[in-house]
Amino acid sequence: MESLKWQKEKEKREKASLERHARLSKLFKTDRLAFERERKEMIDELINSVKDEGKRSRLRAFQDSWDKKMRGAGSSHNRFVLAQTFFGEHFHEVWNPAIQKYNVILNGKPDGRNP
Repeated sequence: MESLKWQKEKEKREKASLERHARLSKLFKTDRLAFERERKEMIDELINSVKDEGKRSRLRAFQDSWDKKMRGAGSSHNRFVLAQTFFGEHFHEVWNPAIQKYNVILNGKPDGRNP
């Protein structure tokens, strides 16, 4: 019974997400200012929903830093390249070391792929 309920709720969430994406996509193409205003409101809503003040402050600082970096990009292509670069840096500086740490904990030795 729970599985059926979860599946129906999943379908509702999926439908709502697709509708929101279509609306935002149209807004992006037709009214960039309104799109940016809505994007900012969605981000603020998410950040403000975090109960821990410290986490909320870190999220706000991270978003402000991201927005500042993206503002200086100059073009949509440059913004895309910057986003890829930031993701790559984060992967190599944060995720990969954590993966390596837990690999050693679980397996007792480094995997040897990365120095």
